[in-house]
Amino acid sequence: MPIETIEDHHIKIKPTSKLIDFVKKIKSNKSTPDNIIELQNTAINKHNCCLLTLNDIKWIKSYISEFDSGEKIWIHELLEGVNIQLPKPKVTPRNPELEARIKKLQAQQDARDYKAMTKSVDSFRKHLPEDTIAYQMKIMNSQLIAVAQFVFSVIAGFAFGFIGLELIIGNLDFGFRLLLGIMCALIIALAEIYFLAKKLSEDYDDIPSRPISQKLHQE
Repeated sequence: MPIETIEDHHIKIKPTSKLIDFVKKIKSNKSTPDNIIELQNTAINKHNCCLLTLNDIKWIKSYISEFDSGEKIWIHELLEGVNIQLPKPKVTPRNPELEARIKKLQAQQDARDYKAMTKSVDSFRKHLPEDTIAYQMKIMNSQLIAVAQFVFSVIAGFAFGFIGLELIIGNLDFGFRLLLGIMCALIIALAEIYFLAKKLSEDYDDIPSRPISQKLHQE
């Protein structure tokens, strides 16, 4: 599935009961982070919803060093057993039509791989249609015709813009005629590219399948 960029890059820390008890004892002031104040004012049964950041932990460490209460308090002891939540990217669900298309192509590819692996076992399927030169020439001719139609359509569009419009309107400047020809050719090329891609895709999907022979085994 497509993964988007991470919106919130902060590392979240779920405090333990030991860290919560220490935070409850802190006297709030103007420099106290919002997460610390929120944790102090949150009910006991909702402490799991409060998360701290690395900046909050740094503030707690500085608070311990500045406001020494006489007892030995170490920041690593307060952080022992905390649950760290790393930032995760948002996953966007794939388009259902695209997902169905991918599954269809994957199934066709698996079927081709299976036929290629088993054609030497069954003499009836030893020579698949797509292995013959005639089949390859047929597909090649079909694709060459599609490409030729694309080229002729673009040339015809350029000729219409370069020569045809002058015959309809009258004498035009050479540069303006050239610009009209290029514009007409580009418009037709953009339309023809869609149909050309669709044609080539249909030729890729149109792979003939032969029924698997049913062999009767006599005991």
